[in-house]
Order: sequence, then structure tokens, then C-alpha cells
Amino acid sequence: MTRIGGSTYSRRALAPQVRELREAGFDYAELDLTWLEPGRALEDEALALAEVLPLETAHLPPSRFTPEDRKRFEGFLDYTAMAGPRVYNVHLVPSKKARGVPLDARTAWIADLVDAAQARGLAVTIENLDEPLSILAEVFTRIPRARFCLDVGHASLDGDREKPFQLLDLLGDRLALVHAHDNRQGHGEAGDLHLPFGRGTIDLERAFRAVRDRGFRGPVTLELFSGTKEEKADSLAKARAWLSP
Repeated sequence: MTRIGGSTYSRRALAPQVRELREAGFDYAELDLTWLEPGRALEDEALALAEVLPLETAHLPPSRFTPEDRKRFEGFLDYTAMAGPRVYNVHLVPSKKARGVPLDARTAWIADLVDAAQARGLAVTIENLDEPLSILAEVFTRIPRARFCLDVGHASLDGDREKPFQLLDLLGDRLALVHAHDNRQGHGEAGDLHLPFGRGTIDLERAFRAVRDRGFRGPVTLELFSGTKEEKADSLAKARAWLSP
């Protein structure tokens, strides 16, 4: 059975979020590292969270693609992997503080991170945001050991109903993680609403069945940044049904 997890947000206390995910029936929690720093305190917190619900994936912060961030990100691997995550997700788009970093520099930086993760027995996924398919094809060709995170919500922005399936056709053989949420298919960051299933306009059932039909068995993280525990549980139930054989 496909394992389905729920996202967390590290600007808020993580323990209550993980408890809610457990109560809603999720299989695991995805550990958000955006607002955290590597170190012993993070290690202790991650181990404590894993006692509540398994941590199987982690979301790295937006990067500035600097040597300092390379060291910081390797620290995240070293201080959280013992708590359970085996897949670490990263964005190709730089942080707002580092706009303008050339694609070549970003690609080389991520390639080094992928190698560092593999040396630790871990995987790095690159998540689609708003990149053209041609850019993603180039990056994944240049980083053959990188894995792909399909974000169905991001792929559906700007009213696009086909990009999730185009991405699966392009990178389905590299798929190692799926992110899913609903939105109203608006534009850019303002349209990236991360709603519970059914509160937006994405054909999520079609997307999930396409993922299932490729033989993918998880992990799948529902990134729901709003909604009640009951709405999250309902989204989980829909995802389980759509991913079932």
C-alpha cells in the first residue's frame, strides 16, 4: 500500500502538527526544515517527533546556492537522518535573497548535494515549481542521480491541466516523491494555496490515478497548509482511494 504523509511548517511548533497528522491517520510526517538550523537541538526534536509518527521525508529550505548553504544542508542530513527521513526535497528556484543565481551554478550545487546525500545512503529530490519542461529536462540530464518530486499543485498553476501528466511522461522514471494539494489554479505564489482536496479546481483524482498507473508506491505527501483535522483526514481518504489498485 502506498504510504501517505502530511506536511509540517517549521515556523510553528512541530509537535502539535505531528500529533494532528497521527490522529488524522497519516502514515508519516514530512519534516519541514525551512525555519530551522542543523545542530543537536534539531536532532533531539526530530527523534522526539519520530516517536509520535514516522518521519520519512524532509523538505530543505530555499537555497542561496552558496558554499555556506552547502555546509548547512549537509548538516540537516547529519542531524535528522537518524530520525528516519530517507528522501530530502529541494527547490531549483533560489531563495528570495539570492535571485539571479545562474542555472549552471544551481545545477552544480544540487549535484554536489546529491552526491553528499548518496554518500550517506540518502536521496535528494528536485521539486517542480514554475520551471519550463525544457529546463527540468536539462537539469535532470546533468544530475543523473537526482530524483524527482512531482508537485501536482505547482504543476496545475496558471490553469494548466496537462503539466502534471507531461512531467510524469518526462521524469516518471526518476519519481521518488509526490506532493499534492488543491488550489484554484491561479498565478504564481499568490495562487499556490495548498488547500484541502475539494476546495480548489485541480483534477486530483486524475493525477493520483496517473501516479498509481505508473506503479509508484510512495511516499506521497499531502501539503495542506489550511483546513481542519477533519478536512485533512478527508483528503487522506480520497488520496488512499485514488491510489488503490
